[in-house]
Parts: sequence; structure tokens; C-alpha cells
Amino acid sequence: MTRLTRLLAALAFLAVRALAPAAAFPRRLSPRGFSAASRSRRSVFSNDIVFERAPNIPLRGRLFPPPSLPSPPSPPPPSQATATAARPAARDPPFVARLSSSPDDPSCADAGAESHRGCEDPLDDGHPFDLWELARSWTPGFCASGGARTCAKEECAVSTMVPALTLHGLWPSFAEPVERATCFWPQDCSRPPWLPASAAWTYDASLLPSDPTSRTLAPAWYADGLGAHEWPKHGTCAAWGADAGGASGLTQEAYYAAMFALAAKEGTPDALVAAAGGDATPLRALQDLFGGPKRVALGCTPSCELVQVVTCYDRGGEGGGPGAAAECPCVGVRDSHYDNSCAEAHACAAVKVLSPEETGCDGGGHAPGPPAPKKTCRDGRACCPGVRGPACVADAECASESGCARCARSGFCTDQPRPSPPAAT
Repeated sequence: MTRLTRLLAALAFLAVRALAPAAAFPRRLSPRGFSAASRSRRSVFSNDIVFERAPNIPLRGRLFPPPSLPSPPSPPPPSQATATAARPAARDPPFVARLSSSPDDPSCADAGAESHRGCEDPLDDGHPFDLWELARSWTPGFCASGGARTCAKEECAVSTMVPALTLHGLWPSFAEPVERATCFWPQDCSRPPWLPASAAWTYDASLLPSDPTSRTLAPAWYADGLGAHEWPKHGTCAAWGADAGGASGLTQEAYYAAMFALAAKEGTPDALVAAAGGDATPLRALQDLFGGPKRVALGCTPSCELVQVVTCYDRGGEGGGPGAAAECPCVGVRDSHYDNSCAEAHACAAVKVLSPEETGCDGGGHAPGPPAPKKTCRDGRACCPGVRGPACVADAECASESGCARCARSGFCTDQPRPSPPAAT
């Protein structure tokens, strides 16, 4: 075969490939995330990607019907039957969602696909945070997400479960990552110089609002002690102002007041409550309840059940607290698999909003759950990204610990080296 003949044959194949329907060349993916290989295939092929999901998928021992989608197109008229019959027939699965190969959020091509981490004390090192994230849980979705472990929490008792968005936390964050783009939020911050000695620094549950409305807004804080985790990890960073400790931020009491006020102001959209227990809701319709895909990150289970809603705000409030609603940055929030897994490309065409009765939690608050396993490094090191090392008071104590670089101001060894001072200008 001559070179010209081979070239013509290749062009003919490409022409047929471009004109053939996507069904002739199907690639069937699971309803949630891609493996690394799948992601690379998505970037190579330009035709529609198809995924399927059979009806009545067993979830934690219970069944529910698949999301309702538009009816399939009617059969072609007789005049087209002959031409269509010559093409390979596509298998008709019980439920097929066809999605364009373009990102579901065109402004954030990697929505829901990335993993990020925070870092200790970037604020003291000269990186003031400039963004707030309000994280709220769809309580039935959260309760169902961990099976017996989450059902055992007091907030997950079916008789008292709140079918609403309830407070997870208010998180200081960065609109753009700092420390050479490795740090996406501050955590475990040290006490800032401005804070009065009389102000509480360790977690103090007595500073939480005591009114019934606040208890309804944040059942996990009052019933399951969530604040003992949220204040040290995120709340301590709220005390830092717009510079390296010179400007005042929020005291612990002021932080709680701002967080609960914002959660009460935002409330739960009526349409979200109405969707509970019904058919799955199109992803874009859920995003639009919060201002569109740029204004919200939605967290889902692998079965496309809503678990969490994250919205973003500037620091225009009193003491640098949350001010006006803002777009959530693509890098760090909307591209985060933890924050925005519902929107990962081709993951969830529609999202199921569970009702309390669909969680499978039959009196979940009455039996104690198993203790949470301690997060450790997989390779046996004492310090690694995302894992807090041994307690310390000086760098020398961390020098002999594998993987540890220094003693952070949080009082624990960390794998993160001390940032170099900025170069003189």
C-alpha cells in the first residue's frame, strides 16, 4: 500500500468516526469519579462520554429508584429506519445519562477532581487569609454517608433528625493558595499577639449561643461535640487579622456569633427541603439554589447523594468576619473533591436529596459509635502531609522524628519546613 493510499484510508476512517453517533463507540464509566486512566481518556477523546446506572441500586441495605431524567427521543420515522439499521445498535441500559465531554462547570475544568491540604500557621508567617467558607451538612445525607458510624450520632436519630442544612463549620481560607501554591487554607493556628490574656483560647463550649434556634442550626455542635474539632483546627485562625497578628480578628465568642448569624441568615432553600425523599434533582438546578456553579460547592457520596454545601464570603464583616457572598475560587474550593465532588465532570447528572426515612438510621443516637481511627502516615513516618506529628515545644524534639521538619506553633511536629523570609526589595 502506497503512502498516499494509507493516508486516504486514515482520513476516511476519521470521517466515519466523526459522523457516527457516540453510541457506536461507547465508554461506560461509573456514576462517580474517574480513575487516573479515565481522566486521561477524557482529555483524549472528544465525543460524548456515557455512564450508566441500573435502577434500584442497593444503598446501605435500602433501595431507591434512579434519578428521573427526560424521556429518550422517540424512534426515527420509517423513512430513516433503513439508514439507521445499518449502524451498530447501542445496548439500552436501564438508566443512561449522556453528558457532553466539556466540563459541567466550564469556568472550572477540574471541578471536584483535586485533593488539597491546609498548613499550620501560614498567618503568622505573613499570609493573612482573605476568604471564608461556610460549610453546612444536609443532615440526612451526612447521617447515611457513614453507615452505622454516623447513624450512631445523636443528631442522626430518625425521630429528631433535622431535614435541613445544619452547621459544619466556618473556615478561613485563601482565594489563592500560598507558600508556593501548596497551602489552600490555614489550620491549627497559634494565639495571635493582639488577643487579650483573658480571652479563651482552648475550646470552650460555654461560649456557644444557648438559644433553641442555634441548637437547631447546629445539632452536631451541641449533641456530638463537633466544636471540639472545629475550633482548634479552623476557629483559631479566625483570630488573626489582616496582617501578621497586629490587627485584631475574632475572639472565640465573636467567631461563634458570626458563624451562627451567617448560618441563620442563609437558611435552607425551600426547594431543597421539598426535594427530600423525591426524585433526584439535576445538579445545575441544585447549584442555582445557591447562585450558580461559581457560588457553591456541593459534596456528594459515591451514589450522588447530597452531603454538604459550601458557600463563600469575603472578609468585609466586623473584625474581618464574613461579609458579602463571593464566588468560590476554582482552585482550592470548586476543584476540591472533598468540597465539590457532586460537580466532578460526569459524576452526578442529578443528585438525590435524602429524607430522614431514607437514611437507614433506625434510632441511630442510642448506640455508641466506634472510635474514630487516628490519622497516620501510610509509610510509618511520624509526619507527612495532612497528618499532625507528635507533641513538641521546640524544633529539636522533632529532629529525631521521621518526616518531621520542625515544631509548629500549634505545639505539634509538622512535615512543613519553616518558610523562608521574603527577600529584601
